[in-house]
Amino acid sequence: MGSGNFFSLLIFRLGLGLIVLLISSSLYGFTPQDQSRIKQLQEDADRIGKNNLDSVLLLLKMAEDLAIKEDIQKVQAENAWIKAKTYYSLRDYAQSQKIGEQAIKIATPIKHFQVLGDAHNLLGLLIKREGRTDSAIDEYKLSLKYKELLSDSLGIAKTLQNMGLAFRALELHDSALVYYQKSIDIKSVLNDTLSLAKTISNLGTYYFDVGKYQTAIEKFQEAVKIYSKGNHQEDLARNYNNVGSAYLRLGYYQLALNFYLKALDEYRALGLKLEEGNTYYNIGALHSYMSNIPEALNYYLESLRIYESMDNDLDKADVFLGLGEVYLKDNNPEDALKYYKMSEDLYIKKGRPGDLALVQHGYGKAYAQLEQYQKAKAYYQETILRKKEQNDVNDLGNVYNSLAVTNYKAKEYNEALINYKKGLEIAEELKLPALTRGSLIGLSEVYEALGDSKRAYQYRLQYETVKDSLDNVEKSRQLAEIREIYESEKKDEQISQLELENQVVNAKSEANAALAAKEAANKLVFIILAIALFVLALIFYFYFRQRLVLTKLKVNEEKESHNKEVNQLMVQQQTKTLEAMVEGQEQERKRIAKELHDHFGSLMATVKVNLTTVASNKEVTPESELQMQHLAKLVDQACVDIRSLSHTMHVGISEAFGLVPALKDLTNSISQSGKIQVSFHASNCAEKLDSTIEITAYRVIQELVSNVLKHAKATKLTIQLTCLEDIINIIVEDNGRGFDADFLMKNSQGMGLKSLQERITELHGEFEVDSRSEKGTTVIIDLPISIEQTLLKV
Repeated sequence: MGSGNFFSLLIFRLGLGLIVLLISSSLYGFTPQDQSRIKQLQEDADRIGKNNLDSVLLLLKMAEDLAIKEDIQKVQAENAWIKAKTYYSLRDYAQSQKIGEQAIKIATPIKHFQVLGDAHNLLGLLIKREGRTDSAIDEYKLSLKYKELLSDSLGIAKTLQNMGLAFRALELHDSALVYYQKSIDIKSVLNDTLSLAKTISNLGTYYFDVGKYQTAIEKFQEAVKIYSKGNHQEDLARNYNNVGSAYLRLGYYQLALNFYLKALDEYRALGLKLEEGNTYYNIGALHSYMSNIPEALNYYLESLRIYESMDNDLDKADVFLGLGEVYLKDNNPEDALKYYKMSEDLYIKKGRPGDLALVQHGYGKAYAQLEQYQKAKAYYQETILRKKEQNDVNDLGNVYNSLAVTNYKAKEYNEALINYKKGLEIAEELKLPALTRGSLIGLSEVYEALGDSKRAYQYRLQYETVKDSLDNVEKSRQLAEIREIYESEKKDEQISQLELENQVVNAKSEANAALAAKEAANKLVFIILAIALFVLALIFYFYFRQRLVLTKLKVNEEKESHNKEVNQLMVQQQTKTLEAMVEGQEQERKRIAKELHDHFGSLMATVKVNLTTVASNKEVTPESELQMQHLAKLVDQACVDIRSLSHTMHVGISEAFGLVPALKDLTNSISQSGKIQVSFHASNCAEKLDSTIEITAYRVIQELVSNVLKHAKATKLTIQLTCLEDIINIIVEDNGRGFDADFLMKNSQGMGLKSLQERITELHGEFEVDSRSEKGTTVIIDLPISIEQTLLKV
């Protein structure tokens, strides 16, 4: 039997079966309004979620209308849970709690454990937001009981994670760690990566709370890698913020700023104002640490504007505290005290005595600036007592250092030594470079004041070592972060609002069709028969049409494949021709330069010697001697001209100096124009490279710089050259108007970026372009170096 006959028979049997099924359902009253249909409507509502509340409520109403009397309570309980979760995602927490309690009330008599477990977990989250953490833990325990009855491993893991968060809020960090680890163990077995990422992020928060910032960064970065693989921008932004805060505590300020700015971009795109305000606050704190007073004030005030619009007193208190720190750094203790008092009033009003230790620390520093040392020391001692009660060891080290500074100013040098050493002990125990650095420089100053120059020098030397190590680590991590940014692939696929609306329309149409079918079952028999015949005709039509389309596609693919091969051969030939031309030009320039220098230079020098000899002859008259001296000057000028021409012809890269000096000359000459600010940085390129590699790198950078000057309309241009073990890494970055890189690379007919990419590819290198409209362009190139070439000797 042929494939065509087989296909026709198969279609006929399927159509006949469909007709029989539909006729029987009409005659015997079987309709699609069964449990599976209700389940589908609920799943559609849950999937749409916060994107369209009206559609969610409509779908749930359809599900409830289709339920039979015996199942109505079960459907109502499930619908209430979906509504509560939807309102939670919309941040309408009061409505979410109200409907969540309704879900529990409906589900309890019918023992619907799934709804009970989920609803109690949600109520725990909502109650914890109100500050009633103990009550939240009770809700989590109830949720855990129902999840265990259902053997719902994933639900158990999520509830354990929330219990860990609750114990963290109570500052019971050891208990929090136990619950986090239990949750991770379950999720690892289930291979639920997204839920696992959330718990790993919470575990990072635990390590942050106990002062293990390096471990915290590792956990946050684990979560970032998982969230980066999908559309989870809010989770990604939150972890960027976390990484930034951990780097800030370690003293890596530039790295912290990089991650804060990433978080800020994500929150702005999502329109999350509260989180945006929190990030502004973090950046303000960072600039305060760096003593960048105007920037710190700007970011703090921007966060305060958002908090005031949302009537968020606790966050406002944090900003007032931060502003106090800024005014202290600006040597304005009177204004600092005003903001500390505003912060203290709000903390007391909101019942947050634990935060008062930070205010008292600020009071101490302000009175120390006012030279009221006894008052300052009293506030420091009270802060130390509070910090010990809270077991806040990290900030305790900062307080000891502040107290030591006050001792030093009051000339209490022995007390200053004791307190600096306490701060240093905490810094070394927790491996906090910034705190270590502050303690060491303080000890050096105190010993210098005591006249012990030897110990002062030793501590100063340790301070410089830590400072250099801190700078080097930050630079190396910055390079790693830059490379990871440009190598990672971000997915931005999202379901559009139109698709969601289509789902709702389809669901509504199907439900209406089902209800109409129930009311007119007899009439549908004849309609179904006609539809079935029409469907069969459509199937045959689309089958033959599909075959025709596939045939055309195959022919087009063969043509495109052939054209692609031809174009590839042409591009390869064009690239090889260009390389041969450039190489020939370089060789010819070198030959002419060598000829000018060696032949004509030596010849003119000989002429000069002979003329000088004649001039020294005593028998020559004064007039002829003047003539000879004039000729000698002309010969000198000719030598200078020939030497200048020789250097001009020698491609801009001196064989005696190499690539780095040539690029410095290039950037200096551009900067002197005053039209663009150019910076050049070279790392690990201490030795000269092979001349071919240097010329290639120079020409590539020269072409990229030329493109920036011609097209970018930029005000800043940065050139970075990094020599690694077997590659040269080149980064050329500008703040110009940018362009569509993909379009330009595909459609460019000239010899610009596309030609550079082809040439780099021929050299087995890598070429990447990142450009966004009005946000500048970054080009990254990796050029391979031969194994024999040694870049850096230690």
